[in-house]
Amino acid sequence: MKSCLHKTLFYSLFTILAAQFSMNLFIADFKISMGIICFSVLLFMTEDFPLLPAAGCSAAGVFLIRLTLYWFKNGRLDQMPLAYMPEIAFYISYGLLLYLYIRLHSDFRNHIRQSLLVLFFVDYAANLCELLLRLRGNVPDLQAQTGILLVALFRVLIIGCILMTFRQYRLFLLKQEHEERYKRLLLLISRLNGEIVWMKKNTALIEDTMSTAYQLYRTLKELLPEDPLYTQALSVAKDIHEIKKEYFLIMRGISEALDQELESDGMYLDDIFRILHDFLRLTAAEQKKSLDFSFFCRDSLYTEQHYALLSVFRNLSVNALEAGISSPVSIQISQTRTESSDAGSIYVFTITDNGPGIPEEYRTDIFKAGFSTKINCATGEINRGLGLNLVKDLIETQLKGRITLTSVPGRTTFTIQIPERFFMPEPRSHSQRSEYADLSEP
Repeated sequence: MKSCLHKTLFYSLFTILAAQFSMNLFIADFKISMGIICFSVLLFMTEDFPLLPAAGCSAAGVFLIRLTLYWFKNGRLDQMPLAYMPEIAFYISYGLLLYLYIRLHSDFRNHIRQSLLVLFFVDYAANLCELLLRLRGNVPDLQAQTGILLVALFRVLIIGCILMTFRQYRLFLLKQEHEERYKRLLLLISRLNGEIVWMKKNTALIEDTMSTAYQLYRTLKELLPEDPLYTQALSVAKDIHEIKKEYFLIMRGISEALDQELESDGMYLDDIFRILHDFLRLTAAEQKKSLDFSFFCRDSLYTEQHYALLSVFRNLSVNALEAGISSPVSIQISQTRTESSDAGSIYVFTITDNGPGIPEEYRTDIFKAGFSTKINCATGEINRGLGLNLVKDLIETQLKGRITLTSVPGRTTFTIQIPERFFMPEPRSHSQRSEYADLSEP
């Protein structure tokens, strides 16, 4: 009850304030106000709008405000209460007619055109009621009738424009929200795809470990038949077998779910880099670092390996961002094309940063699984060292390419070469290019 009262007062206040914007038309004291426009817009945009209470409260509020303003201006009321009284009839009749319509069509918000047509007739009928009171029952002449018809049309057009504007704005916000969710989904799937690649590599290790445990069981059983140690070796082999089965089931479930998504349409390369830029910008903010990111694509390339490429560039860029000590951290990605005598055209990507560089003694090990120089001094936690190993595996196994490294203090460059068969050149017109096209120029 209290909540309904608050809503009624709140919406009525907006209507009363809007009603102060008015003009006289044809008959003395007959004012055409903007209050009913505000009232109708709030009705369409608000769930559980207290229609009848708001109409009654607005009618009383507009009446009292007009009297108060007249008194402040002239120092007396004269016959103004009787002159302003018919306006109450306008709001009450407008509210009642709309209430009857809504009772019959509770889904009126889903039928805007029909509802606007009804508003036109309701506005005309409410104005006619006010006019009849002002003329003491006499029928308004043709000029007055035409006037209130035009006013009703004018106000309905304004209401329609406002509702359409808000609707387009909502669609714009919804589109933005969907785009952000899509970007996050792409990043998530690219990370999961990378993890699946790593899990598949580990299947051989699990098989070898299980085989080793079983061979240990057989050896111990032959050499030490009286020693119960061989039964423990058999138990280890069985446990590893069970782990293998569960591991394969989990991997298969994730792989099947991803395979459906991975079969979807591909992406343009510059769109991949725009998503990467948004992700790095947020990551840099979390790390309290400034970022200078740029990319340049010589060719307009379309690829169905977008998840693998996004995973590759994300890992390399995040490593550069985490290692960066300069401000801002500069990450530049560029794409060129070269010819190879045995493999045809090759697309070459370079990822360059202004970090401290990679020491020479580490350069032969950084692509090995488990190798990491990242240690959290506060927790003692060591990075698992899978990022660059995953990058190398994706490039060499899935993309049939190669990756090389050059590094000096202040400049580290990873060079990636990928055969052209993984890309489909599809030049786009300028109007189709990204709204962030300026970012692609380093």
